[in-house]
Parts: sequence; C-alpha cells; structure tokens
Amino acid sequence: MAIQASLPWDTIGPFFVWQFLIPLARWIQSILYSIFIRAGDPKPQPGTPRFVRHRRQLLMLIYAAYFLFTLYEVDHGLQKRSNAYNDLGVPITVDENGLASRFRKLTVRFHPDKVGPNVDREQANDYYVHLKHARDTILDPAKRFAYDRFGPDILSQCSQCVTIHDYTMHALLVVLVTYGGLLAFLFGANALGFLKDGAYWRYLALLAVATYEVRTALRNDHPSFLARFVNPLAVSTSLRPEYLPFQATIVIRKATFSLAQFLGMLVSLWRDDPKKPTRAANDSEEARHKQVDRLQGIVRDSAADASRLLDLETTPYQGNERAKGDLRSALKKYMVQNVVHQERDVRNAIGVSMAKRRAGVPAGARGNR
Repeated sequence: MAIQASLPWDTIGPFFVWQFLIPLARWIQSILYSIFIRAGDPKPQPGTPRFVRHRRQLLMLIYAAYFLFTLYEVDHGLQKRSNAYNDLGVPITVDENGLASRFRKLTVRFHPDKVGPNVDREQANDYYVHLKHARDTILDPAKRFAYDRFGPDILSQCSQCVTIHDYTMHALLVVLVTYGGLLAFLFGANALGFLKDGAYWRYLALLAVATYEVRTALRNDHPSFLARFVNPLAVSTSLRPEYLPFQATIVIRKATFSLAQFLGMLVSLWRDDPKKPTRAANDSEEARHKQVDRLQGIVRDSAADASRLLDLETTPYQGNERAKGDLRSALKKYMVQNVVHQERDVRNAIGVSMAKRRAGVPAGARGNR
C-alpha cells in the first residue's frame, strides 16, 4: 500500500510566496511616495525612522491582505470543486432513506434512457455513473467515513482498504510521513541558518495541524465547531454549502501555515528598527576588556606624544623656570580664548550666563551686576 503525502502545491506554494515574492513588494513604497508626496518636497530616506515605520506599515498591510486572499482562494476552490453530497443535492447528514428518495428523483432526470433526444447519450451515461458512484460512497459506512474526513483521493490511494480501521491507519501513516518530513526539513533549514525568523510559530503550526488531523481521523463524529457553529451559520445565511471535515482540514491547514509565515515575517519587521541599536557580533566580556586595553594604549601614546612636543617647544627656555612659567600661562590663555571660546556650545553658555546676570537692570545701565 503506497503512502503519499497530502500537501499539494496549492498548500506549499504560499510558503514560497511568503518567503521570497512578498518581500520584493518593497518597491511599492517608492511608488506611493511619488504619488502622495509633492514634487520638490523631501522624501523619507532609507534607514531613517520614518522610512522604516512606513515600510513596516506597508508590509504588514500586504501580509494581511495576502493572508485573507489565501483563505478566500482555498474556500473558493473548495466550492468550485464537486463533492458527492453537492452533486446529489443532499445535506451531509442525510440518512439512507433520504438518499434513496433523492436518487430516484435524479434517476428520472438523468438516466440515459430518459433524457431528451438532443442530449449526448454518452455524456449522460457518464454523469449518471458519477451519481451512482457518489451514492454508493455515501451508502458504504467505511467509505463515507473516509470520504468525509480525508477527501475523495483516499478512496483511490487506499484501494485495498475495506474497514474504517484500514482507512484510519492509512490516514495516520500519511500524517506521520507528511509532517515528519516537514519537521525534518525545518530542522535542517534551521541548522543551516535558514528560516530562523518565526521558527517557533512554524513548529507550533505543524504541531497544531497534525494534532487536528489525528483527532479528525480517530473520532467518529464531525468536529464540534463545524457541527455546532460553522455549518449552521453557512446554512442559515446561504453563503456556501456545509463544510465536510476534509474541507475544513484543507482550510485550517492553509490558514495555519499562512499565519505562521505571517508571524515569522512580523518578527523581522519589528527587529529592523533604527531606534534599537543592533548588538555587536562579538559582545563578550573578553572582547570588551580588549577594547578597553586598546583605548588605554591610545591614551598613553597620545599623552607621551603631547609631552614630547611640549618639551621640544620649551627647549630654548631650559634652565629659566620663570620663562617656562610665562610660556605655559601664555599657551593656556591662548587655548582658552582661541580654542575653547570658539566652541558654539561654550559661546551659548557664556551668553546665557551674562543674560542672567543682567536680568532686571535698566537699559543702558553700567555696572558689574
């Protein structure tokens, strides 16, 4: 009995869209700037807090829109795809008597011997055979159990299955192979340094979906949230036909994996914040001590160079301590008046101090207040 993974491309495909294609949509930001910012006005530059904030908001909007689109896409595909109950026009809770009554009416309409002369007999026969196959599937308890929970593909994949136990064991093996392979893929990718952002949410999504599928395979009843809430709401509002368990599994699987990708992308968005300085690659205690030692060495070398230059400039005054003292005073005065006082912050501080000292003095008055 062959075991096939149950993750088709329409489930795996969004992973590549999330991971590789959506990040390329950042060029939309420059287009929006050209539309909403007038010509000549300054635009936020890459790396600035405003630019990063706009980029984060734009990408979050794109992520949320694509997440909602994936849910609509998978549900719309399920509605377009035929299933045994919709083809027969019966509810998913139909019993044997109700199914027999409905099939008699369909026989009157679609039996090849009773269709009109302008109808293709071969197509009519194929459709009638399809209806009989759908009826036989629902009438067989084991096949109906497998069809409701695992979809029509399991009937062809497990052609040797006869009992509910056979179908259940086959489904559990499929879950083990599918999610075991995905788990091994994630472990390998993380070990190589890939897909680390949001890794927790991916593992949690795998565990949640696998648990739900195992629960669906082992229980005879339909999931309670379908029977009590979702399907009654769908019937009362006529929005769509009732969900079968395998249809709900497809929607939940895609929604969970897409949500995990969504959360993983948000991690990188909130990490790339210019207001939060990035941690150095080597920020250990030993590296810090080495940096301090290098700074101390630079300071010692600078002090030694300054001392040598000062000694060189005072060479003509060797033996004349008074002249050396006058030279030091002159240098100090020069540094204060021509270097320190030229600093903008120093001038501002002096101006503020003078304004405070003369506060309340009449205009034109002279004094030392």
